[in-house]
Amino acid sequence: MTLRATYAPSQKVLHWAVAVLVFALVPMALAMANWPDGAVKNALYEWHKSVGLTVLALALARLLVRAARGAPPLVAGLPAWQHQAARASHLALYALIMLVPLLGWAGTSACCAPVMLYFTLPLTLPISGGMPVGEAILKVHQVAAFTLVGLVALHVGAALHHHLVRRDGTLRRMWFGREG
Repeated sequence: MTLRATYAPSQKVLHWAVAVLVFALVPMALAMANWPDGAVKNALYEWHKSVGLTVLALALARLLVRAARGAPPLVAGLPAWQHQAARASHLALYALIMLVPLLGWAGTSACCAPVMLYFTLPLTLPISGGMPVGEAILKVHQVAAFTLVGLVALHVGAALHHHLVRRDGTLRRMWFGREG
């Protein structure tokens, strides 16, 4: 593991791919939950499940790349509480980015099988219990998803604070372009 000033290109691509997909999942989830029953609602659910499983796969790849490549050190001059907050929020982001799709997958597998990846590949988990178990898991999925949305908002706010107020290069470490 080499210390660099910025993240590796693979880390940047994975970060922004997950970010775009998570941002797409939120309006998709709100639309599918409020759409009248029918073909459109069913399609929204199928797309939501597939994109969620894609986020899970990309998050796993992110963890593997992070383990192999490491991360650049935090910028100098931050108070200790900000170092702790950055580490805790990143751990929580990684955990929720994994947990939310896993809960959705498990809940849907329990109540509403089959789970099909992009309408073709069956990926149903062997979870029994039917609708009562599925609904209970999906309630936790929903709470975790809203928690993730709040944490992402905090993450974006902190990145913008570092970029616009502190002007310390934190955001540029995850942006595309030359190092330094």
